Amino acid sequence: MLEKPQIESLSTAHRKRLFFILAAVFLISFPVMVFYTAGYRIDLGSDEQTIVTTGGMYITTDNLEVDVYLDDEQIEQLRLFRSAYYIQNITAGQHRVVVQRPDLSTWVKDLPVDSHMVIEVAAFNMPAVPHVRPISKYVTATGTPVYLGIADAGEVLKDATTTVPILTTKSERITPYLINKEYEFVDGLFGSTSTTSRSVFKEMTDEERFRFATSSNMQSVGSTSIEAVIERGNIHLVTRDRELFAVWQGPTQSIPYYFCVTHVDATTTALRYGQHVADAIEQFSLATTTPLIAAGSRLCRPEIKIDHLRKDVYFYDFFPNSSDLVFLQLTDGLYVTEIDDRSWQNVQQIYAGTNLQVVIENNVIYVKDGPYYFEVVTKLEVER
Repeated sequence: MLEKPQIESLSTAHRKRLFFILAAVFLISFPVMVFYTAGYRIDLGSDEQTIVTTGGMYITTDNLEVDVYLDDEQIEQLRLFRSAYYIQNITAGQHRVVVQRPDLSTWVKDLPVDSHMVIEVAAFNMPAVPHVRPISKYVTATGTPVYLGIADAGEVLKDATTTVPILTTKSERITPYLINKEYEFVDGLFGSTSTTSRSVFKEMTDEERFRFATSSNMQSVGSTSIEAVIERGNIHLVTRDRELFAVWQGPTQSIPYYFCVTHVDATTTALRYGQHVADAIEQFSLATTTPLIAAGSRLCRPEIKIDHLRKDVYFYDFFPNSSDLVFLQLTDGLYVTEIDDRSWQNVQQIYAGTNLQVVIENNVIYVKDGPYYFEVVTKLEVER
């Protein structure tokens, strides 16, 4: 019979030796760990092997399957969370971050990374080719949209890709088809509000206004000398002096990061964030009614001007399910812009057209383009 192995305890001398070895390892590694977590690195790429300070970048994306690049180098690491990347060991200085996918519009920012700090940024990517879900008056028994009196399906919403197949027929007969209840609902949304192709900045003399959406609170006004306000949370969208602004109305400790910058002087701020940010800091530093907000080591502007590409605005609202993005109807189509104006504001077109009507209802963007109703689809599924 095999004997059971005998495990003997370490002798007192061996235990003392192991203790001192582990203590020495700890004492040696602890300063290294503190050095590393504080953001210091040894630059092995330099002949002198100098010590450099580093920071980090936290990037959230609204699409899961995208490619993220930092200074032209693709980030291969796994996401920190399902919709966020955390990039460490970034040397202090200006860095370009790019978020892209072939079927989506590209998002780009040049941002400063400071030593021992993590900078936040949120990317968004709208479909590069407009995607729409058609809403026809008639449908088949299986729900396929039907368009009567049209021979060529390519004539229906020809400037966009439809997310579902459609059926067109030369015949005007409605007998084989069913009435689409959603069409009646959407038609009622547009029918209850008259259309407009009038600038939101022009003087209004009634409450008809340009706006159809019911998803946000709005205070209608009769003159551009008084602010027209749309609210979502503590951010208000305000029209004033033929411009559109996002204004923070909440507590200082909750102000979104993109309202704030680390500020040393005007020249440095212009180089790091853009001349427009430096000008705004200077403007609000002299203001008495809307002064700068101090948040720790940062200075925060109380409002940010929204880029509308120097085009007239017919309609605006918060983008569905977001308080950081703004939906715009401009003279040549529908756009989404970010409020974050550090470096610049990314503006992406989601549908082109010059004679459109828009309703945002229950976080859905409904559009009427000529005789056609449809929903604008802003999320694309990736085929696997």
